[in-house]
Amino acid sequence: MSLRRFACSKLHRDFKPGFVPLSIGNLLLFIVSALAISACNTLTAGSRMQHPDSASVIDLPVVKPDETISLAQVIEQTDGARVVLVGETHTRYDHHLVQLEILKYLYQKSPDLALGVEWFQQPFQSHLDDYIAGKISEKEMLHLTEYFTRWKYDYRLYQPILQYARENKIPLIALNASRELTRALAEMEVDDLPPELKAQLPESYDWSDKDYEKRLHDIFELHPEYSGKFENFMRSQLTWDESMAERAAQYLQQNPDARMLIFAGSGHIMFGSGIPNRIQRRIDTDQFSILVSEDFLPVSKDIADYLVLSVEQSLPPAGLIGAFLETEGKLLKIEGFSNNSAVKDAGVKKGAVIIGVDENQVENFSDFKFAIMSKKPGDTIDLHYLDNAEAGNKERKSVSIELR
Repeated sequence: MSLRRFACSKLHRDFKPGFVPLSIGNLLLFIVSALAISACNTLTAGSRMQHPDSASVIDLPVVKPDETISLAQVIEQTDGARVVLVGETHTRYDHHLVQLEILKYLYQKSPDLALGVEWFQQPFQSHLDDYIAGKISEKEMLHLTEYFTRWKYDYRLYQPILQYARENKIPLIALNASRELTRALAEMEVDDLPPELKAQLPESYDWSDKDYEKRLHDIFELHPEYSGKFENFMRSQLTWDESMAERAAQYLQQNPDARMLIFAGSGHIMFGSGIPNRIQRRIDTDQFSILVSEDFLPVSKDIADYLVLSVEQSLPPAGLIGAFLETEGKLLKIEGFSNNSAVKDAGVKKGAVIIGVDENQVENFSDFKFAIMSKKPGDTIDLHYLDNAEAGNKERKSVSIELR
């Protein structure tokens, strides 16, 4: 199944009238074969700067709202694909709701399904295995994978997906390269890597995709604060994509009857030149790609197999104590305060060591994040702490804090 199937003619040939809502609240989903929203935005912006070429305008994709199909109907078309890739904008809650629905639907159709995700790094795979097997708790998994210091995005965005995978024993595959490797490659040549990082390098690279290179160069130009050369930046990003593709291909080769659903940032999936083509280079298998609408996506018929237009939704605000925290050895210290800091107003001083929240013992940053993750502004917690790192446990203090 080709990744290059977008065409305006497909809309009129294959799409059936009617809109079928999905069971994810009031999320509106339209499956289209074009980036209509981005197209309109691009034309509006472009008209202020330059006259668009008439030939390119006449070929712009157009959406006919009464001839859309449901996400379920689109997923039916993935039956021949061993690999289904679904892009995301990491902070968009509605994107993850779409991913969850696709996961549920595919698992019901294909129980021998694995979920490959960008959110975890490969060296921590054993902890994901233990989490899915029920050997460790969610809290332990987040701590052992160093989620809160490596991926960092609000875990509530991903929690329903990971809990569904655990409930149904769906293998969870860490696709991402280690942060140590990608950071090192952004600063030094491959030959200068220490042996432990060289061992993590993908076995092969493809540098030939010039469109991919150009997109990375455009991103590089948007970050003047980056001190390295573009070659280093590209090598780091390419390692990221090659590593994810290699890990996915390895799993498919080791499990010939399995299918894989991949969740990753849209930039790793669009045009097939991040993860998809690099999987294909390693294992010849049919793939199917779905992106969820976002303003930054370029207008192109080749961007993916389908695009889901979704209404943006956000998580409810998280409750915050208003402090900058730093791990020092095995201690979690308050290094400073934000504006309107609840913990500062409660009398806690800089340098204090947090040791507990309510009935939960806090030994590290992950413990603290997990303890307040479900709290919202206005909720009250009992914060247990020591005035400084030298204080003994007998000097334990507690204060009630209303989160903001």
